[in-house]
Formats: sequence, structure tokens, C-alpha cells
Amino acid sequence: MHVEVPKSHSFKEFAGEYIMIVVSIITALALENGVHRYHQNHRAHEAIRNIDAELAANLAEVRSVIKQNQQQIDKTAKMKEILLANIKAGKADKEAVQLAVEGGGGRFGVNMFSPSIQREAWDVAVANQALTYVETERLKHYAMQYANMRDTQQVLANRGTSFMDYTQVANTFSSFELGEIDARSVYRVLTQVNSTHEATNSMLKGLEKLLVEEQEKTAKLTH
Repeated sequence: MHVEVPKSHSFKEFAGEYIMIVVSIITALALENGVHRYHQNHRAHEAIRNIDAELAANLAEVRSVIKQNQQQIDKTAKMKEILLANIKAGKADKEAVQLAVEGGGGRFGVNMFSPSIQREAWDVAVANQALTYVETERLKHYAMQYANMRDTQQVLANRGTSFMDYTQVANTFSSFELGEIDARSVYRVLTQVNSTHEATNSMLKGLEKLLVEEQEKTAKLTH
């Protein structure tokens, strides 16, 4: 910073010019600090906006998957009900299974759904240090949501909610395709599939509840 030396001839003039220089320096520093603080606030607000949108989208995704899984639960439950009645009625295996498949919508298969969780907004905010300027209380609610979404994904990826014997399921489907139908084996597979879907949905509903609660709390905080 260039400072021009006062050329005053009296002490009064010198003091006046000196004060003006000091005030100018303080003003410049204050403006610089104000600009810096403005950029900090802008970065924080942008991070909050992006993270809030991402979390809302993740909640919508979780709810969509819960709905899809519930449809599978209803379908397999209906097939189980029909198949069990046919077995008890003494119907032949092929007929018993065929009637159950028709009652369940005409298709014998397993559809497993899990949410696709996004975390790009959070990762970007961490990388550019925008979270440094976000209040601690809001960060706690954000961290709680992302941590639970991560843990849920890991459990689902590791089949932590699965009650299925995948070898048995594969063998049963292969036998079905070959026309070698065992109604009791199909019933056991349907039971495993239903239990897995129910356990998955139970976990996702717990996640949904947490996301709703945490997002309601952050909505009450002022930016």
C-alpha cells in the first residue's frame, strides 16, 4: 500500500492529514473484509440451497422405492395365498403354480428395488469448504441425514436385509423355466422374497422418517 507523506507545515495540519490517512486505511480494510464476508455468505447460501434440494430429492427417491417394494409385497403375498390354497386342495404342481402366477399378474419373477442416493451437493460443499460458513446446528442435521443414507445403502448393498437363499431361488427359477415345477419349492421362494421386501421396506421407512424429521428441523432454521 502506498502512503503519501504529509507535507503539512503545522502540527494541526499534519494531525489532520494523518487522521485522514488512518481513516482511509481502516475504510479500505473494512471494505475488503465486507467483500470477503459477502463471498462467504454467498457460498454458504448456495451450498444450503443445493444440499436442501438434494436431500429432498433423496427423500422422494426413498418414498418411490418403498412404493415399488410394497407393490412387490402385495403381488407375492397374493401368489402365496393362491398357491397355498391350491397345494392344500391337492392340485398338481404345475397347475397350482400356474394359477398362482396368473393371480399375481401373470409373471413369476423377483424384482428387488433399492434407492439411488445422491450426495454430490454435499461432496462439493465439503470440497470447496462452503460448509465452513454454515451454522453448526444446520450441519448436524445434514450430517445425520447423509450418514443414515450411507449406512442404509451399505446394508442393502451387502444384502443385510435379505432372507433369501440365492442358490435355492436360482435353482427354483431354472426348474420353472425347464417345466420342472415343484409347488412347495416355489412357495418357499415366495416366502423368502416377501420377507426380504418387508425387511427392506422396514429399513427404508425408518430412513424416510428420519429424513422427514431432520428436514423439518432445518426448514425452521434461518439462513
